[in-house]
Amino acid sequence: MFPGVFGAGAAQQHVRTLGRVMKILAAISAFFLFCFPLHAADMKTEKSPILRLSVLASGKVFLEGKESSIPEIRKALEKTKANKGAVWYYRENGKGEPPPQAMEVIKLVVEYKLPISMSSKPDFSDYIDENGQSRPRK
Repeated sequence: MFPGVFGAGAAQQHVRTLGRVMKILAAISAFFLFCFPLHAADMKTEKSPILRLSVLASGKVFLEGKESSIPEIRKALEKTKANKGAVWYYRENGKGEPPPQAMEVIKLVVEYKLPISMSSKPDFSDYIDENGQSRPRK
């Protein structure tokens, strides 16, 4: 009927799926930018502990520098929430496509409603400000 429009069904489905994923990522990013104070997570006091989470491009997840499972991350986030802490988050290849584990970790941080500070450096020596610029931590 319309050979040029409907002939590439698999490709069209892939494009639609990719579009949905990008919308979800944009929504999560907007949620963090507007709901959590980025700078508040940059300050550490004895009353607000910092939980450091890293996700590598391979999908390996690290909690305080040690490879960890999602259940271990969940337990650490529960404790951080109870202690009114914050999360410092680093993802290797931050501008590339995130591995599924990265999305799972972010969903958990959102679930526990913890303030989060994104870092572009694996040693967490910087944070990404509200304009997407890297700033040194103080």
